[in-house]
Amino acid sequence: MSRNDIGILFVHGIAGNARIFQFLDDVVPADASCVRLTLQGHGGDALGFSRASMRTWEKQVEEAAAELRRKYSKVIIVGHSMGCLLALGESVRPDIDGFLLINPPLRLRIRTSMFRNSLKATFGMTEGDEVAKAAVDAYGITLDKNPFHYYGWAARFFELFRKMGKTRQILRELQLQSTAEVFLSAHDEMVSTRSAKYFSTEAGCRVTILPSSGHYYYTLPDRKLMRDALQRILQQI
Repeated sequence: MSRNDIGILFVHGIAGNARIFQFLDDVVPADASCVRLTLQGHGGDALGFSRASMRTWEKQVEEAAAELRRKYSKVIIVGHSMGCLLALGESVRPDIDGFLLINPPLRLRIRTSMFRNSLKATFGMTEGDEVAKAAVDAYGITLDKNPFHYYGWAARFFELFRKMGKTRQILRELQLQSTAEVFLSAHDEMVSTRSAKYFSTEAGCRVTILPSSGHYYYTLPDRKLMRDALQRILQQI
């Protein structure tokens, strides 16, 4: 099978953007077809995010995956955070040959560093702090001074929590049968490494804990681990 018969779908997380995947670009075959989604309500202001919905994001991923499946014999999804949950949706998962899942939020552990990074980003105090800089670069919504534009944010995050619960149930009932590489960061500001327990290694799923990375910031050695994983998926499918 030639590499130009492979479609790769990249799905970012909530309030994020596709730049989070740039470190994988040198591994992606030049002749593979790539779709880097921008979920509705991202890439704009707070009002656009308020007007989006989980169902809209699910539909975007479903349609993008289905389109790649129509065109290519093999399809891979690379997801970050909420993007992993969308990739594992009931109407998406059966048609996917390989998954690279980065920090899937199946269990949360909120650390004080999350609030520290948010404050540094808000007040432009990221100089010399690579972790805070990475969080700013991964943010996909422009700051908005109108507080009324944030009216729908609580609902979006409530939908995310419901999606987490639904995905846990999916993985309990039906383990992944596709080639899957899962990465969880030891220093993640939000996602607990306990999320690993929902992925069965017996079903061919490889789970790796990144020893020195966070939710958005990845050290060079940890980036190499993920690049190697994508290469393995490409070879195995």
